[in-house]
Amino acid sequence: MSTLDDFRRMVLAMPDVTEGTHFRMPAFAVRGKNFASIDKTGHAMLSLGGDDVAGAVGEGVEPVRRSDKPIGIRIDLALVSPERLAELVELAWQHRRR
Repeated sequence: MSTLDDFRRMVLAMPDVTEGTHFRMPAFAVRGKNFASIDKTGHAMLSLGGDDVAGAVGEGVEPVRRSDKPIGIRIDLALVSPERLAELVELAWQHRRR
């Protein structure tokens, strides 16, 4: 089980990350590109490429789509271990830092 505090701490521990807002909700960017946020329901959101989305989906992790194209994942933090969350945060950070 992970928490929003865990998520925020993990995201901010990544190099070159800045904190801001996206639609008035907490959001995090690397080199000016958003890669992590918190939605209105308290779920963590991470930007990922299509192949990474498919590999990340599982218990507590569902795909986020725009125009039927996978653009990231939505995480129910209560269902994901801190270890798994750290893996997903790093994957999203790597995806967006390019």
